[in-house]
Amino acid sequence: MKRLIARNKYYLQDEFPEAIDVFSPKIYQWGKDFYVSVFKQLEENTSLSGYTFYLASHVPESLPEYGEKVILVVLQDESYGYRDYFNDIGCILRCLGTQPAYLDGFPFSRLHFAGLIHYCYKQCGRISSNVKEVRKYRRFGLSEVQRKTLHIPLGFFSYFEPKPKPIMERSIDYAFLGSIGFGERFRNWKHYLMTPPKILSRNQMVAAFQKVSDKFKGKVYTTGDFFESIEHQASYEEVLADTKISVCPRGTSYETFRFFESCKAGCVVISEALPDVWFYKNHPAIILKDWSKLSSLIENLLNDEEMLKAKSAESLMYWNTICEQNLAVRIARFIEPIENGVTFSQLSQIDPENPSQASHRSIG
Repeated sequence: MKRLIARNKYYLQDEFPEAIDVFSPKIYQWGKDFYVSVFKQLEENTSLSGYTFYLASHVPESLPEYGEKVILVVLQDESYGYRDYFNDIGCILRCLGTQPAYLDGFPFSRLHFAGLIHYCYKQCGRISSNVKEVRKYRRFGLSEVQRKTLHIPLGFFSYFEPKPKPIMERSIDYAFLGSIGFGERFRNWKHYLMTPPKILSRNQMVAAFQKVSDKFKGKVYTTGDFFESIEHQASYEEVLADTKISVCPRGTSYETFRFFESCKAGCVVISEALPDVWFYKNHPAIILKDWSKLSSLIENLLNDEEMLKAKSAESLMYWNTICEQNLAVRIARFIEPIENGVTFSQLSQIDPENPSQASHRSIG
């Protein structure tokens, strides 16, 4: 069998560069598998050629090479790091965006107040780090870097190929499988001063599950931290494929792997607030602002067969359209906008095509 040769080069850039074979990849986890699949689509569905992609969990201190044909893909940098060398590469593709977000409005509740404090803490850290980097190199290129940075979706955590059942044939009415605690190995002084919004939110969610009527079958499996959760990835995939409603609370960020995995599994998605960025336009989730309303929302949905079918179809359409079919093309258009006479800033304002015209609701 003839070995396929990629037109572009792809490297995993964590501790040291490791070449990625996009046509016969390993399993990497931590969101890397999803973007390796996107790289494969770049080869198969676009004409992009001659570029070098570096895939990293966090912003590397340096890269092996620089230039207009070098692309950095950053997956989970929750410190929103900036490096001077961003000015010397073609563009940066970033999950979670370039800065933290606060999406809960005026902080009337303990959860939203904790979210605001968390946002301020993250924002101060980001600004301090950026100022140090600018002072170190004496090059003020933040606006130019912002112009050539594209916010991209998280996708799935690891290899994730559920076999979704028709929504009304699923045996689990609602589900949440994940962490509700914070591992002691990661606890530091600030966690003793205030409970993180992730933990507050998820504990309120679990309490709300107790109020759902016993006539509905729920599957709620909680773990102590994220690392404990990922040990059950296989069963998680099976459960989502057999679940009608997937509840997706915030993690450290509002954005989660669970949201995209639930869409791929064809679940009806209940989520907290999501950022106003291109790939969340027309997302299928029902946005819940107050966990005390979760039980009534779940019961109302489960009593409405047509709504379940419609929202499940929206989830599948969203995944197939935004994440499966068009993401590689969108990235290629961002990297080579001159072909159509489009600037980076103009391209960032273009809404993605979404034939489903999915609409999302906000509750509470």
